[in-house]
Amino acid sequence: MPNYREKYNFPTNIDGDGSPTALVLGSGTSTGVPVIHCGCPVCLSENPFDHRLRTCVYLTCDGFGLLIDPSADFRLQALRYRIPRIDAVIVSHAHADHVFGMDELRQYNRLQENSTINIYARDFVIDDLSHIFSYIANYKPSANSQMYRPQLRFCTLPQAPYKIGPFTVESVILPHGPAKSTGLKISAHGKTFAIASDCNEFTTEATNLFSCVDFLLLDGLRDRPHPSHLNIEDSVALMKKLQPKIGRFIHISHDIMHAELEARYPHNYGPAYDGMKVILGKDKPEPPSQAALNYIKF
Repeated sequence: MPNYREKYNFPTNIDGDGSPTALVLGSGTSTGVPVIHCGCPVCLSENPFDHRLRTCVYLTCDGFGLLIDPSADFRLQALRYRIPRIDAVIVSHAHADHVFGMDELRQYNRLQENSTINIYARDFVIDDLSHIFSYIANYKPSANSQMYRPQLRFCTLPQAPYKIGPFTVESVILPHGPAKSTGLKISAHGKTFAIASDCNEFTTEATNLFSCVDFLLLDGLRDRPHPSHLNIEDSVALMKKLQPKIGRFIHISHDIMHAELEARYPHNYGPAYDGMKVILGKDKPEPPSQAALNYIKF
């Protein structure tokens, strides 16, 4: 069997001392920013922090790589940040911007000696994924079949705390307009990360679960209200209640510039950005890497 790990091995900016770490691969809403054929000031901005790929987060701990939501931009994100391995994936909900990078995982099957990657999600998400990716979920190989498809196993994420590698995962179902999404709290070595990127209100269960985490990513689409998402004012009010050590908005639209949002709120709140890296337990993010500052100009 070819040693793909050796063939494709090269330095990454993910390496560290094994501490639980969160890397924001994308901080944007479903359209991404810039939006196709839009001439607004944010879409035309040359500030790299105004360039927002679709929401996606990569967690590492003790050499284990956990991907949250393989976004429609995942191929570009994996290349940009040189993601070295993916041992498991969690999907919050099956909207296109959060799952259309699923097929790109087949390269990680090759890198990881053709090992199957488990995809974890709540039962309602698994049902949707099985329909969207029927060629993966219902694939029946034949003697003449040469179909190159991801080797994935869809696994139902239970409501009770569940162990995935070094991480303990707790989840809560949240309203997302007429749909549903999953909020996630993920712990390792006594440090905690939480994300609720797509929701329009917070339940009591979610409030209790997400209180006082080390790093919180919370839906903050724009200033104006939206029927399926928290707006920035709602998100800030929740962060003040939840008291994370570091709190950031995510799933941000092209309605507002990064610099304006940063200036508006205290140091421990404000907008996430593509390439934002947080070692859980620390009081502030790591300095932006060169990859975070190298964005694609359109």
